[in-house]
Formats: sequence, structure tokens, C-alpha cells
Amino acid sequence: MKIRWLFPPILLISGCATVPPSKDVMSSLARANPVPLMAIKLQSGAPLLSAHPIEGDLGPGAPVVELMQGNSYYRLYRLSPVNGTLHLKVTSYCACLGMDKRIAVPIVRVLTKTGQVVNPSPDGYDYSVEGQGSFTPLSMALDVTVPGADANYALVASDNSHLDTSITRINFDWGNHLDILTYPIGRFDVRYIVH
Repeated sequence: MKIRWLFPPILLISGCATVPPSKDVMSSLARANPVPLMAIKLQSGAPLLSAHPIEGDLGPGAPVVELMQGNSYYRLYRLSPVNGTLHLKVTSYCACLGMDKRIAVPIVRVLTKTGQVVNPSPDGYDYSVEGQGSFTPLSMALDVTVPGADANYALVASDNSHLDTSITRINFDWGNHLDILTYPIGRFDVRYIVH
């Protein structure tokens, strides 16, 4: 009976222990030969996004891009150009099961078939918090709305401009007063909705 009570604390502690320090991750990023956004190789074999979420991750094994928000692992997805607007949703999940909450703040760059950046619609870049009902799981969502006619690729990366700092631009204060820190790696879901 007493052993059953030990399992949850051990699980929480081991979850936090598996998260490498951000400085170690950023050191690996610096050695991974990051390329500028305009030099990304646009691959016709990249996964095609749809209305059904596709799972992805940012971390070792993924290519690295140079962005104004710092070097980041990234994943590239194909889009089918559409008339009207294209609404992309990226949901980023907490990188730890314990009390030390870290999450990759997702960023998305939509690209044309020649690699030019498609600017979001006015007010078309919005963060929100999901999974607020308990300590875990915790997730945040980024909604991006762009003109759909020239949208051929979506690049998902993380905002690494303020690592290991509290996320203040997104309201995570929902009663448990956890300090949520930025982190350069993590898993996410991505999908799109045509409007």
C-alpha cells in the first residue's frame, strides 16, 4: 500500500530530471551549422499539412535555422495554396512532467514556393494557453492567419530569444501560480484550417 504512494513523486522527479539544461541545448544548436531562413531547402517531400494534427518535435536530429529569435531546430511542412486565408495552429506541449515547467514557444514562418516569407494577416499571430485545468499536461497554442494564395510551406521553430525566462506575454496564471519558462526543444502538433 505504501509503495503505491511513492510512485507519483518518483514519476514527477524523473520527468524533470530528463530535461537537459537550456545552455546545453543551445550549445548543440550552435554546433549544428544553422542556415539562414532564406537558404532553407524547400523539399517537395516534406509532410503535407491538413486539418488533422500532425505530431512533430524540435530537438536533436532536426535541422537548425537562424532566426531573429535565435537559432532553432525546425520542421518544414508543405501547404496547399488556397483562395482566401489559411489558418495554422501549432500546439506546443510542456517539456516536463514535474513542477519545473518549461515549454518551447512556437513560431511559424509561412513561405512561398521560392522561399519568400508570407506575412501574417493583421492581428494574425496570436498565442493562447491550453490544458489549464491541472498541473499537467500543459500546452500553449499559436494561431497564425496568412493569405493562402502564396502559402506553400510552413516552418515551425521555437522562439529562443529569451531562454530560461518566465513567459510573460502569455497569461499562464490560472490559479496554481506556476512559473512557466521558455525552452528550446519540445513536441508539438500542427494543422491548418481553410477559412
